[in-house]
Amino acid sequence: MTPVTARNFPIAVAQRLDIRLAIPRPGGAYPVLAAQEGERKQTGIILVAGNGPVSRISELAKAPSPALSLDLESRLRASQPLTARKADRVHTVNLTGDMAKYIWSINNVAWTPEVPPLPIANGERVEMVLVNQTGMPHPMHLHGHEFQVVEIDGKRFPGAVRDTVLVPPGRRVVIAFDANNPGLWAFHCHLLYHLDAGMFTTFRYV
Repeated sequence: MTPVTARNFPIAVAQRLDIRLAIPRPGGAYPVLAAQEGERKQTGIILVAGNGPVSRISELAKAPSPALSLDLESRLRASQPLTARKADRVHTVNLTGDMAKYIWSINNVAWTPEVPPLPIANGERVEMVLVNQTGMPHPMHLHGHEFQVVEIDGKRFPGAVRDTVLVPPGRRVVIAFDANNPGLWAFHCHLLYHLDAGMFTTFRYV
């Protein structure tokens, strides 16, 4: 990943970050805090350099943490992007459901073992068009492969290499990966209660 400089790093369920901190040479205490989306409660650690004084930090931030968005995702660029290549196979994955009835599904089908896997073949470049038709964000996670974010809402770019990407309500995210690990692999929302309700599918090499 090409490094970015910031003070805040939004992160969705199941995503990871590598953060490198530059601590000033003079002694001091430097809080590194985390807050849940939409909440004021915060937690974290305090990095102490030298004899820096440590003071108590409030358990409540001044304002609730903002809703997760794709702002940071759209800025990220892969340091080793996929080689340029036309997709051999494209799967459209509509994230569907009914919040009132608490039904979650993919392409309006709540998964059961009888749902046929999505086909892919060894050596293919596969693109997945993720369209969130629900009113909730979904962190979508692919097993067995890393993928690259290559489009957000129609704008193509060589984005981050991940195994989980957030798809907010009403948004479209396209991911691409090389099919290089034959087997049967899961793809699902990483909000586990959505997974259990049926926002889950599988890929099978054919």
